[in-house]
Amino acid sequence: MFMSKKFLVACILSTTSLSVWGGQAFAEEGSRGESLKNYVLDEYVVTATKTENKIFDANANISVITKADIERMHYESLEDVLRTVTNVQFLNYGMPGYNQSKVRINGSDNILVLMDGVRVSNSATGLQYPFSLVDNMDNIERIEILKGSSAVLYGSDAKGGVINIITKKHTTPKTKISASSGNFGKEEYKISTEGKLGDTSYRIYGQKHLSGNYEDGAGIEWKAHDNAENTGIMLRHEFEPGSNITLNYTHGNDEFAFLDHLYNQNINGYAKSKNLQLVYNQKISDTLTNTLSYNNSRYEHVGILNDPNWGASNFWNNHYKSRVINDTLIKTFGDTHTVILGIEHFKAENLNPSKNWTTREEYYQSMENTSYFLQDEWNFDQRWKLTSGIRYDSPSGGLVEIDSNISKSFNLGYKFNPETNIYVAYNDYFILPSMYQLYDTKYGNAKLLPEKGKNYELGFNHMLDDKTMLNIHYFNRNSKQNIGFSTESNTYINDNEKAHGFDVQIDKQFDDTWNASIGYSRLSYANKRGTTNYGYLPKNLVTLGVTYTKDKWDIGIDGKGFLGRDGNNIESHGWPSDKYWVFNVSANYKMNKNLKLFAKCNNIFNQEYAEQTNAIWGGKPGDWYGMPGRNFILGAELTF
Repeated sequence: MFMSKKFLVACILSTTSLSVWGGQAFAEEGSRGESLKNYVLDEYVVTATKTENKIFDANANISVITKADIERMHYESLEDVLRTVTNVQFLNYGMPGYNQSKVRINGSDNILVLMDGVRVSNSATGLQYPFSLVDNMDNIERIEILKGSSAVLYGSDAKGGVINIITKKHTTPKTKISASSGNFGKEEYKISTEGKLGDTSYRIYGQKHLSGNYEDGAGIEWKAHDNAENTGIMLRHEFEPGSNITLNYTHGNDEFAFLDHLYNQNINGYAKSKNLQLVYNQKISDTLTNTLSYNNSRYEHVGILNDPNWGASNFWNNHYKSRVINDTLIKTFGDTHTVILGIEHFKAENLNPSKNWTTREEYYQSMENTSYFLQDEWNFDQRWKLTSGIRYDSPSGGLVEIDSNISKSFNLGYKFNPETNIYVAYNDYFILPSMYQLYDTKYGNAKLLPEKGKNYELGFNHMLDDKTMLNIHYFNRNSKQNIGFSTESNTYINDNEKAHGFDVQIDKQFDDTWNASIGYSRLSYANKRGTTNYGYLPKNLVTLGVTYTKDKWDIGIDGKGFLGRDGNNIESHGWPSDKYWVFNVSANYKMNKNLKLFAKCNNIFNQEYAEQTNAIWGGKPGDWYGMPGRNFILGAELTF
């Protein structure tokens, strides 16, 4: 299970040799690839190049979570989904509202989140995105997770990877109501309705989530309360085949309270988000399409510290606004060329600016960036494909004047035959500092410079048989002026960063009933003064998944193994465990075509673990933020 470098090399050499010398000819009819038409790994993805490619041929390290996966496992949030994906790491306090969640891909928290290909990440905030924007998991068709830099195509933030949430487009008259309850005070209620009126389809939803005090795997109680509500509406009008306009509006309101007993801090607050998205797709001709999009998001995150001696005061107080306009033109030239030309402009505003840096308010209240990008996807023949791109960024705003920047990328893929391919890729990235990093009154540094760096990738895909697929990917990243948090100066700084690692995944479809997958990733990360080299990131990570679907039953098990910590400055007893496993199981039983009953158990073996700690920052063993122990959920879903 724990693959050595020799075993990794042996896998590549053996499978390549079998494919090249013993495999079928490239053009042979009836290849094994054709037998996977209904296999989930043979579906189309769009995130890697903004054009449709089969996941096997995408020449990218990309994972897909489908609506069937989400419905089977009853994932409550996007973070729950990401925990099943290789090379994704977490820094979570476990308590609602506490600095929200920190997610990393390939060791980087510069992750771009898209909804239907349109940026929803708010570049103003110190958070990657408001989680409440995508808490309605019932509205999702699939989630594509692109691991590796894609900043030339998608711009700032796309250093570690890109998460593209594809929402459901095809609506049939249907109303769904669900309710569930469990220990730790968990309750969840959902309602959604969808349908079509002439050429206009609609979906309306609302949900409420409640949770209370919880115990970690060691039996320690953490006092917390969460009351989250999310509502939204989608309207989509078809003018003609290929031409449509879509409106998405989501609103989230999360009220939370908790006691941080490590510091004896009693905190309550709220997180509010509003997001409006308009997307106009126009089919100009059979070879020319255009997508014009607009996204407007507003986010508030307030935490109030209640001190018995000093009274109530703001512990954090963040108010941000972001607007993004993007226009992308796609032109195909026969079967050999696809050219993408686009322009994007975003403006991020700090609605609660600090007066500490300058009296010229226009400098520190907003930041803007205009980008122009060009990508060419060139199929030499049936075997070779070269995808190259260039991006020009012209930022403005902030205290320090930022020069414009040109980024480049290329990706060269080669097919040995329909069952085996390989690719090599290079990407520049250019990351603008967020408004939080620049102007937060406690941690901000208004003199931060953008981050620049290079990312190299090598990928290999092979179908071992009709229903078994092997993927191997390697990356190497080197940043200059990396934006990180310094524990010495207690502020954000520019530093150097290096990271490299690889992941291996095998997906197996045994029959129409059983499916399984296993993934292994290894990460090495280093920066001079940042916090993530103190054991926050896993050295080795294993992900497991098994599904069983037959008749009225749909059952799933997922698991994650955290095996060793990365970093040279790990303090002794800084974490409850350096090696641990967490498993979850979910079972669904369909009583009839309208009613489904479900049950789920998270952290089956009540594993004690933590993703944030104070023990290495002057605390003592035990001063860590325990994640929830074993917990259960029972529920029912009615569809009519």
